[in-house]
Amino acid sequence: MITTVTFNPAVDKTAEVTQFVVGGLNRLFNIRQDAGGKGINVSKTLKALGTSSLAAGFLGGSAGAFIEQALEKSGIETRFIQVAGNTRTNLKVLNEEMELTELNEPGPEVNPEKIDELISQLLEDADKNDLVILSGNVGPGVNPDVYRNMIERLREKKIRCILDADGALFQNGIKARPYAIKPNRFELAQYFGLNESDLNTDKLIELGRTFLNEDTRLVAISMGIEGSLFITEDEVISSSALKIDYQSAVGAGDAMVAAIADGIEKNMKLADLVKWAVAVSAGACTTQGTQPASLETVLELEKQVRPEVLFSR
Repeated sequence: MITTVTFNPAVDKTAEVTQFVVGGLNRLFNIRQDAGGKGINVSKTLKALGTSSLAAGFLGGSAGAFIEQALEKSGIETRFIQVAGNTRTNLKVLNEEMELTELNEPGPEVNPEKIDELISQLLEDADKNDLVILSGNVGPGVNPDVYRNMIERLREKKIRCILDADGALFQNGIKARPYAIKPNRFELAQYFGLNESDLNTDKLIELGRTFLNEDTRLVAISMGIEGSLFITEDEVISSSALKIDYQSAVGAGDAMVAAIADGIEKNMKLADLVKWAVAVSAGACTTQGTQPASLETVLELEKQVRPEVLFSR
């Protein structure tokens, strides 16, 4: 079973403008509202791929009720814990060039007792070799060591974790040796204190390998329009970005995490996992808002992926 955890979900309101004017009037069109948050986006993508998941985390107020109802209506099982306050609403505005401006609310506070309740729930629900995906920010007041603590406790029960976070959450979480991680190039530059422009493919492979150990088996590095790298102890495979009818990059990283989890769950060979992950991520860029691509779209895109083996033994 795959469980996604979203500490700080959101109602994602996506809209377009002809030109974004700072300090002026902006008339929005193509407005839509979706249940959002990184873990929730992963669950939505898994559902589109035909793979079930359990969506967990924290919700509050009317916005939280909207999210839970939207997920249940789409057939995604939920186990959210209710907190005081109202789940946040995030506004994402795209101009004619598809440049994204995001206006994100902080979200409600989650106290330590609620976090303990969530961890107990995960330990109760998940079995050995299940996957738990920890992704996104954790909202105001939450200790940045929280993912590290969760990964350590879950690993005691042989539950594998996928970590998709940045900043202190990544820096602390990686110490607990999650099963897989998906940093992007900027996040790696931030972690190692380097300039992003200095991180060519060889350097990224070198840095990515430093995370591998007996517990951390896969490092997937996304590089935007330059493609992605997938690193294990025995293989390094790269893939170029696909040429698509680009609509929005919102949710593309979450879609890749979903595909990685799906591939791990199905014991895919790395080359097949790469093709799947690249196709699913590219598919997310062909839709508006945080909606995942259809399975049919992903299967067509998968035919275009040409993985390149950079290292194998």
